Amino acid sequence: MRDTVTPYALQYQLKRNLHPFTREEILQLPTGQTGVYVLWRKTGTEGQNECLYVGESTTCVRRRLLQHYSNAQNDGLHSQLRMFRPIIQFSVEFTEGAEETVLLESELIREWKPKTNLKMNPRESQ
Repeated sequence: MRDTVTPYALQYQLKRNLHPFTREEILQLPTGQTGVYVLWRKTGTEGQNECLYVGESTTCVRRRLLQHYSNAQNDGLHSQLRMFRPIIQFSVEFTEGAEETVLLESELIREWKPKTNLKMNPRESQ
């Protein structure tokens, strides 16, 4: 598990290291890396973005993001990507294994409560 990065610092990094949600940007990611990713929508307020989705891949983050880019199976996320693709961005944090990946994803979902996450979304369980 990561000892050197605090949860606050990690969240800050994920909010600041944004890339346009384009096929070209996704293809620049390394293959075979586990990790979590966040999809963001620009809100118009400088420096502010809305967290749309937090996801994980215990095999290959690059492949998972390409799946979302091609066709998100989550209807809410698919709708957001279709309507707002030009202003969607993503960020990635690579991890050292499946356990760390799943724990980090859960922590970020609890913290940010993304509107299109079905997994562990308090909005869906109310």
